[in-house]
This record gives sequence, structure tokens and C-alpha cells, in this order.
Amino acid sequence: MKKMRKFSLLLVAMLVMTMLGGCGSFDASGYIKALLDNSYKNDSAAFVEQKVGTEEQAKELYDLGIKTEVESLISGVSISDELQNEFTTVLQDVYKNVKYTVGEATKQDDNSYVVEIKYQKMKVFAAAMEKFQEGQQAYTDELSEQVQNGGEYPSEDEINEKVYTILKDALKEAAQNAEYEDEASTTVRVELNEKVYSPNQEDVEALEYALFDLEEASGLGEQ
Repeated sequence: MKKMRKFSLLLVAMLVMTMLGGCGSFDASGYIKALLDNSYKNDSAAFVEQKVGTEEQAKELYDLGIKTEVESLISGVSISDELQNEFTTVLQDVYKNVKYTVGEATKQDDNSYVVEIKYQKMKVFAAAMEKFQEGQQAYTDELSEQVQNGGEYPSEDEINEKVYTILKDALKEAAQNAEYEDEASTTVRVELNEKVYSPNQEDVEALEYALFDLEEASGLGEQ
């Protein structure tokens, strides 16, 4: 199985940055909230209010982000459409339960902004990893016993379907029982380049690791 890659939802959201000109008034705090709400919670209200884009564009970006995550998770592996749809639902449930509050933006001398974000890290992937490894080992033992008793070894597609079902169920259970760390804060820079505002990519990636225990996701689904 492939390694689960880090979240890409906010990076996908950065595709819309060229829609924002750097002239005139700019609400950097509202802008970051719009990206977060749409990317994680499928809430386009701020996205539309801040004129980042239309409701249809917000939905398109959200769906693209989710699709990118599912495809990265199952890249190169054949599983049923039904299981892919179940993964989509599970990942949506993980993302929508993230906890953050977007604070004020401070304008810098170079016309960029620094936006404060308070958050509680969602601890979901460590539990999912543990549950997945247990389920995967149980399935390996089951197959070994089956073959030793004269049974046929399943096809690669059958094995993939079973193992990814174990992974999906592990993520689902972990999301339903997720714990959160104490509140902390971080910042995201919103930079002005050629009259276009965009969040600093390094800050976006750091934020994703702050919101979730993604250090545990690097090996999730690996065998």
C-alpha cells in the first residue's frame, strides 16, 4: 500500500489566489478564514463574502481537495468505487472536526499581513495507525491460516479491497473518538506578489501539521 500523504486541501485552495488583486482594501483575516472554512468544513460562506470566488467555485475547490486526498491515498491500487466513496466520506468527517479560530491580521511594512490562528491539534492519525496495524496483522494471520488449510490465496484486488477497508474503518473509528490537545497559536503570512495576495506555502504546510497529528500519517497505510 502507498503511504498517506499530508493534507493537500489548503494547497489546492491556493489555486484561487490569482483571483485576488493587491490593490484596495484587503481583509487578510477574513481571507484566511475563507480558505480554512471552505477547505476543511465545506463551508463557503466566508469564501463568498470575502469575494474569493463564487459558491460554485468554492464547491469545486473543496471537491478537488477531497479527490486529491483520496487519490493520493489509493494511488496505484485498484479498489471498488463504493470503497472510494466511503473513503471520501471518512476524510470529510476528519476534516470538518478540526478546531481553529482565525484572529486578527497585522499589516507589515512590505504590505504583507501576519494572521494569528488559535487551534487545538486533532489527534486522529496515531490512533488510526494503531488500529490499522492491528487489523492488518489479523488479516495476515487469517490468510496464512487459510492457505495452510488448503484454501486458495485471494487475488491482489481482493486483498487490496480488504486491506483498504481495514484502513478506512481505522480512520473512521479514530475520527469518531478523536482527542484534542490544549489550545495553541501559530501564524500564517499573507504575501503580496505582483499585486496578488497569497498565503506563504511553508506557513500553510506548517499549519496543517499544527491542526492534525500528521507526523503519524506519513506511514498510515504502509505495509
